[in-house]
Amino acid sequence: MTTYQGELLEHTQAHAQAAYWFTRLNSGEATAAELREFEDWRRDNPENERSYRYICYFCDASLDAPEHEIRRLLTGPDGKTALSKPYYRGVLAGLVVFVLCLVVFFSWPERVLREEHLVAGAQTLEQRLVDGSVLLLGPDSVLEIREYEDRLNLQLMRGQVFLQLADPTEKSVTVFTNFAQARANRGQFSAFLDSNHMKFAVDTGSVEVSSGTWWRKQIRVLIPGQRLDVDRWSGMKRVQPAPVSPNEAD
Repeated sequence: MTTYQGELLEHTQAHAQAAYWFTRLNSGEATAAELREFEDWRRDNPENERSYRYICYFCDASLDAPEHEIRRLLTGPDGKTALSKPYYRGVLAGLVVFVLCLVVFFSWPERVLREEHLVAGAQTLEQRLVDGSVLLLGPDSVLEIREYEDRLNLQLMRGQVFLQLADPTEKSVTVFTNFAQARANRGQFSAFLDSNHMKFAVDTGSVEVSSGTWWRKQIRVLIPGQRLDVDRWSGMKRVQPAPVSPNEAD
């Protein structure tokens, strides 16, 4: 088995296990032993954690539906809950399988050319990319790099990252968390993650910032001198002027 085939199998298994755990934990029937097993599974492999977060992100639309509307849709003409009937249970099971198939389809892994895990201690960590771009990882920050054929994905786990992209870059660069992302092909910009809050600021070039689910996505394009705050729960704030750096103030 080649390295890529092994990665493909690992991704597929992780998505299938994540789908199982998501369904089980939301069924209301999970035992204390299963909860401990689930936590062990999440800690066992970073890919397990990423797959579970993806399933949660994909399925979070159900949280937006009002409870009274859900009850109305699930109640039959006789006033009884539709899910109590075998027919509707079968329909619901089919819908669950369909959603899971969509998840696997849209998350089918591409070939990863390079992976790197960066951790900055008390000092800023500098990383030069192949095309000449410069990455500065702020103190006490963690970043995961994944390079594909046509793009470079940077997952910010904690802290701040500043990017000075080559002009032109060979690949688009995306800095993301599980609730917001910023994509650019040139220029300089920074991203800062603080728990459930993310900040983006642009020095040169332009950056496309997006947040939300694919069916209700918010998108803003930032130009030099602008910043944007994104909250995990309330979404994007208004675009604001970026703070003037000490060098510019002089």
